Amino acid sequence: MNTSLESVLKQHRCHSVIPSELQFGHALIVDLSPSSEIWKKVNTGHDFSAEIKRQVAEVGAVLEIGRYAEQRMIYQDTDTFSDNKSRTLHIGIDLGIPAGNPVFSPLDGEIFGFADHPQQGDYGPTILLRHQLEGHTFHTLYGHLAKSALVSLTVGQKVKQGEAFATIGHSDENGGWATHLHFQIIKDMEEYQNNYPGVVDPNEANFYLYNCPNPNWILGRDDLA
Repeated sequence: MNTSLESVLKQHRCHSVIPSELQFGHALIVDLSPSSEIWKKVNTGHDFSAEIKRQVAEVGAVLEIGRYAEQRMIYQDTDTFSDNKSRTLHIGIDLGIPAGNPVFSPLDGEIFGFADHPQQGDYGPTILLRHQLEGHTFHTLYGHLAKSALVSLTVGQKVKQGEAFATIGHSDENGGWATHLHFQIIKDMEEYQNNYPGVVDPNEANFYLYNCPNPNWILGRDDLA
C-alpha cells in the first residue's frame, strides 16, 4: 500500500458530517487549553460554555469548533474522568451546533458498534462506522448524539455516503455537555466495540495521535489544515 490514509482521504470527495452550510460556515475556533484567554472570563455564574456562546453571538458564528490534539483541563470534574485525571489530551474535533441537526456519513461504511454511555462527562449515545477506501480500513466515531439515533441499528448495517444516520443530542442525553458532535477517526479499534477514548493521557500521545489522526482529513476546513 503506497498511498497514505491522509492522502486518500484528502483526495476523496467526502460528504459533510453535519449540514454543509454549518460545517463550512463562519466558525468560532475555541481554545480550551489551560493558557486560553477564555478562563479570564469565566466565573461562578458564567462557565466556559456560556462564554463560548457569548463569543459566538459576538462574531456571528454558526459553528463552534473544538480543536484536535488540544490539552484541556475541563474533564477532571466529571464522573467519567474522576478516576483518571491524567486524561487531558483531546483527540477528536468538536463541532458545536444545535441539537436536532442531522449527522451524515462522510463515506460508504457499515455500523461497527453503538451504545449509550450516559455517565456525566462521557459520550452519551455513540455510533462507530467502519470504512474501507482504496485498501485502507478505518473507523469514524460520532459522540453526543440523540438517543433516538440508536433505535433499530444493527452491527454490520450498511450506511451510504451522505446518508443521515443520526442527530445531535440535547445536553440531558449527551453526557451533560453543550450540544455538539465529537468526531474522530480511528485506524485500529483494538479491543473496543462500541466506544473508544476521545481524551487520553498526554504521555501516550505518540500512539493515540497516530491511531486517531486529524479528523480534518475528512472535514476539510481550510482554517484547520
